[in-house]
Amino acid sequence: MMKKTIKACAALVMAGSFAFAASASAFSDIKDTSDAKIAASLQEQGIMKGVGSDRFAPALDLTNAQAVQLIVSAFGIQSDGGAAFKPGASFNEKAWYASAYKAASQNGIQTVTTKDSVSAKITREAFASLLLEGVNTTGDYATTKMYLVFKDEKDFTSKHVGAVQTLGNMKIISADADGNFRPQDPITRMEAAQMVYNAIEFIDRVNNQPSEGTEGPEVSVTTATESDGRVKATLTVSLPNPGYGLKISDVKYEGDKATVVYTITQPDPGMMYPQVITEATASTYLNKAYAEVTAEQAGGSTATDAKLLK
Repeated sequence: MMKKTIKACAALVMAGSFAFAASASAFSDIKDTSDAKIAASLQEQGIMKGVGSDRFAPALDLTNAQAVQLIVSAFGIQSDGGAAFKPGASFNEKAWYASAYKAASQNGIQTVTTKDSVSAKITREAFASLLLEGVNTTGDYATTKMYLVFKDEKDFTSKHVGAVQTLGNMKIISADADGNFRPQDPITRMEAAQMVYNAIEFIDRVNNQPSEGTEGPEVSVTTATESDGRVKATLTVSLPNPGYGLKISDVKYEGDKATVVYTITQPDPGMMYPQVITEATASTYLNKAYAEVTAEQAGGSTATDAKLLK
């Protein structure tokens, strides 16, 4: 499946109880700074609105219809213009949620789009299945297969437990402080916002990571002669997060030119890293001074120490 980009402003906005805009800078009913950041980010992207001039209603439970609208908005899911709904659906095609259900159904999303009451509250485990289906509309993602233990795993239903495990391995969801997931509890607006925010960050992180052995970010190379006469070549590169690394794998010599060969190492798939640009360096010693020193990614592009080119 070809990956598609999550747009900064989604084509659809929240309807029903999400229809009233709130200030993106602050919601008076969110005290946690991390949650406030999440709510503001989704508000600014047109994914999830407040419910008043300055309220987000974080503890309000989501209905099935609101959840489908949220997922369609978050991942830019579009209708193909075909039949409104698949056989077996029974929805009011003039309702506020109809366009979201149509887009979701046409893109293969099964959770709560065929039989469940649109006004019923959606459980945390059902929302996890819906969220994973939304993520999968944007591409295919490799994940670890580690089994995650939840203390209340006996409360899961078989049709949703796989989605919870997959999202857990993607680091999109996790157990609470007591080790539980509370699968049968209705999901609140804030809980849904947290999961969606994490899912968007996951997709951006995967799609923006440099691939080892292919053309990657720009690398600079500098040289310096140390007190003992040795010539040290240093490579510097800015990487998406601290999980990436820079490794020198070889030095090639030809005439009066030295080429330092490097690779970008990948993050540990089982770890979560802050999404901050991180500068990485790697150094090696040359066998003598050279008029030209370049850096070359294994199978990729080159950079040159301009100081040595007169």
